[in-house]
Amino acid sequence: MEITVREYRPEDADEWMRVHAIILSISHAWNYSIQERPVYERESTQLVAVGDGKIIGLTDTEYDRQCGDICFLKDSRGGYVLEFGRLPEYKGLGIGKLLIDATVEDAKKKGIRRLEYWSQDRRAQRFYARLGMKEIGRHYRFRMKSPNEVSELLNKDYIGIEYIYCACLPDEWPLIKEKYEVIQRAPLEPHLCIGYEIRF
Repeated sequence: MEITVREYRPEDADEWMRVHAIILSISHAWNYSIQERPVYERESTQLVAVGDGKIIGLTDTEYDRQCGDICFLKDSRGGYVLEFGRLPEYKGLGIGKLLIDATVEDAKKKGIRRLEYWSQDRRAQRFYARLGMKEIGRHYRFRMKSPNEVSELLNKDYIGIEYIYCACLPDEWPLIKEKYEVIQRAPLEPHLCIGYEIRF
């Protein structure tokens, strides 16, 4: 099967959403589901992988206007990869690497020399490590029951709190779990998010 990578087109919207939904359903990479195709305020690269006459993979990258205004690292302008994945039935065909390579080439044309890939998904983390990407940071993302003092404060304004969505550094994680009621049940369980970088 021939696989090609091309720019996303407006007429791809429905198929892109279907593919994104399937990828989201088997990955821990996202914290939310979407009902509309994202629109980016900054310069971006939006690509799709096509095989068998249909979209089978996708990636979107948004670029810093100034160093660090969207990326974690602040030493130079970078690209933050917001969407990345492929349909599960096309595993092992090198689609991820094709999408990364095409993003790198487009980023170079825009004067960008590095990309950041962040993920909570363990399979994605192993994939980035296998490609030799450098780890640039990590943090836990988790949900916890609201402490009484926070709930009481906001209840004065008639705001109820189902849970609080939080992040912390790994060094703080044991203390957080000891001090607060962290939600452990799926799909709200904690995840370690790891960032990787590729420079070119």
